Amino acid sequence: MAKIEDRLIGALGASTRDTQAPPFVPRKPIPAIGYQRIDGERFRSREFMQHEWDHVWTKTWNVGCHVSELAEQGDFRLHTLGKESLLFVRSEDGEIRGFFNVCQHRGNLLCQVESGTVERFTCPYHGWKWNNDGSLHAIARPELFAQYRDGVPKGELDLAPIRTDIWGGWVWFNLDPHAISLTEYLGEAGSHLETYELENYQLIDHATFEWNGNWKHAHDAFNESYHFESLHSEFLNITEGYDVPIELLGMHSRMINFNLTVSELLGNAEELTPLREKFLGVGMLVPADYKGSLRDIHLEVIKAKRAIENETYLPYRRMNDEQLVHQYHYTFFPGTTLTQTPESSILFRYRPHPSDPGICYYDFLVTERRAPGSEPPIVNHRTYRHGELTDYAEAFEGTFDPFLANVLKQDGSNMPTMQQGTGSLGFRGMILGDQEVRIRHFHQQIDRCLMGDYPWLHPR
Repeated sequence: MAKIEDRLIGALGASTRDTQAPPFVPRKPIPAIGYQRIDGERFRSREFMQHEWDHVWTKTWNVGCHVSELAEQGDFRLHTLGKESLLFVRSEDGEIRGFFNVCQHRGNLLCQVESGTVERFTCPYHGWKWNNDGSLHAIARPELFAQYRDGVPKGELDLAPIRTDIWGGWVWFNLDPHAISLTEYLGEAGSHLETYELENYQLIDHATFEWNGNWKHAHDAFNESYHFESLHSEFLNITEGYDVPIELLGMHSRMINFNLTVSELLGNAEELTPLREKFLGVGMLVPADYKGSLRDIHLEVIKAKRAIENETYLPYRRMNDEQLVHQYHYTFFPGTTLTQTPESSILFRYRPHPSDPGICYYDFLVTERRAPGSEPPIVNHRTYRHGELTDYAEAFEGTFDPFLANVLKQDGSNMPTMQQGTGSLGFRGMILGDQEVRIRHFHQQIDRCLMGDYPWLHPR
C-alpha cells in the first residue's frame, strides 16, 4: 500500500503556490546526527537543572502570554518560568512591556494576582507604587529615606525590565538583554508559519498541568509520533501515525501529522465507524454519500477548501495543499511547540519547576481563527495538579474534544513512570530511532548551550 504522501503527490501534484512554508512531501532523508544514548541523569540532577537555568532558560526566547490578554491599556498578566515571576503589561502609551515581578524596595513579589487592569502597581508590603510603564510613581514616606533626600536618581528604582517582542499573536521574552532578536532566533522555522497569519487567531482556552516528571520528558512526549501505535492506538482511526516526515531547522525542528485519514496500520481502514465519521469530516466538507477510500478523505477536503479559498476569511490561499488539512508541528527550542491547521492553533509550553527536577508544568493554550469582528472570548486560566483529573475533558471549557483530551491524558500518565525509570541504576540510557531524531536533536541543543557553543544567542 502506498504511503499517504505518495498518494498526496499523485492526486494533486507537488505544491506550487507562493508560500513561505515548504511542504514536507516528498520527504527529506532523516538527518544522521549520531546514535549516542541519552543519559538519565539529566532528568533528575539538580546540578544539571541549575546549568539548564544558567545556560538555556536565561538565554533563549520563550512565550509569556497571548497579545489578546493585554488588549487594553493597563492590562497585565503574570507568568512563571522556573524561579522567576514575570509581569507583562500594556502601558498607557500602548506598548507591551515585560518586567521582573519584584518590588525594588525589599524584594517582595510586587503583583500577587495573575491578571487584571491597573493604572499603577502597589506593593502590598509597604505601599510603594510603580506606573504601568515600570517607572517609579511614589515611595511611601520618602522622608524616611535619607539617601533620597535630594530625589531618586532617574531610573534607579524603576522595575527591572525584561526584553519582549511580539510574533504570531504571542508576547515572547528573553531574560538576556543582549540576546539576538526574536526574528533571528525563530529563523527559518518562524518564517514558515507566517502564512497562517497566527496574529489573527483568538485565544479561547488556557490550561496548565503540573506533572510529576522532568520538563524534558514532557517535551519528548510531544515531539515524536512513534508512540501513537502503542499508547494512542485509537488515534490511528483519524491520523497516519508512526512514520512521519521530520526536519531539523537550526535549533528548532518540525514534523507533520497527517490528519483526515485512517492509518495503514489498521486492518479495517474502510469501515466508517462513528469515531471516524465524526473526525473525518463526512457530511461536512466531505459529502455524506462519499464512496471513496477513507484513507483519501484528506484529498477531498483539500479540493473543497480550494473551491472556497477566494470566499473565506481563512488563509487558504496562502496555504500549500498539506497545510489545508494536515497538522504542521513546529517546536522552538527550548520550550515552545506550535501545532496548527488554518482553523486552529495550539501552543504547548514545557516549563521547569523552580527547584525540583522531578516536577514540570505543561501549558496548553488553544487559539482559533474566527470570523472578523467576533467577540473575543473570556479565558479563565486553570491549573491542575498531577492526578487531580480522572477525565482530562474536564480541563477544557468545551474547546477541546473529549476524545483528544483523553489522548493528552495518556501522555501525562507516563510522566511519573518515565521520571522513576530514567533514574534507575538499571537504566543505561535512551536508545532513539529515526522517528525520535527530534528528541536527539533537542538534547544535543541543550548540551551545546551548556558547553557555551551558541555564542550567537547573546552577542555582546
